Amino acid sequence: MPPLQEISHTCGKKRAEWGLLPDGKDRISKQEGRLFEKLLVYQETPQYMRRELFARDPDLQFAGTLPPLRLPSHPGIETPRIGLVREASVIETGASSVVNAGFKSPMRVASRLKLHERVTVRLTRTEPHLQGELVDASRLPIYWSFRVTNTDSTLGGLIRKERRDLTISTSRSGRTIREAMQDVSVRWRSSQRPMVLFGSPDQGVPQILRIGGFDVGEECDFNLNTIPDQGVETVRTEEALIATLSVLNLLGES
Repeated sequence: MPPLQEISHTCGKKRAEWGLLPDGKDRISKQEGRLFEKLLVYQETPQYMRRELFARDPDLQFAGTLPPLRLPSHPGIETPRIGLVREASVIETGASSVVNAGFKSPMRVASRLKLHERVTVRLTRTEPHLQGELVDASRLPIYWSFRVTNTDSTLGGLIRKERRDLTISTSRSGRTIREAMQDVSVRWRSSQRPMVLFGSPDQGVPQILRIGGFDVGEECDFNLNTIPDQGVETVRTEEALIATLSVLNLLGES
């Protein structure tokens, strides 16, 4: 399992919005996938919500030692003011709901929500009590955070299910980013919902797809080698993540 803090910090620094973990092929890899998802979700959750959203769990015994991400969704201590956007957890429900948004006082939202549900809210009133409204985090004008999901789909099934407007495979056997720079740049800048695929330490994306009966050339728009002339036999997932997203972010700004 790749180093958790490197994966989570890279997702935040490179403004990734969603991490999808395809199901493993055996019991051990399935367990590792679920554990990895749990730890990433825990680290991405603002600290003031963790006690309400996570039961006591031996898997999380040492999760508090992970360094903070300091994402925009992880605010410091702030005085409530109208317009602030916060992540919140539902602590009371009914015709309207009460949420913990990390202030000294809870906030009321005029919506019927599920107990312990996680939501994104905007503060609309501070007196005499805090009141807010639900907002869609994906429509905020700034990068907010990332989400993580461990899916039951195979990698090929995941690609077809998601139907992104740009799908990029990363592989040592792929076309080098030097050769594909212009083509990738045009597609990357116009893409609204891109997906970038990374393999495992023992299998690359083309091999994983082939096992499931899929072909990388048919399922992906590009199969890229983003670390050409690598000096080691195997590039770790977290290293490939940093290198690839750095290149793609640069292309998006050029």
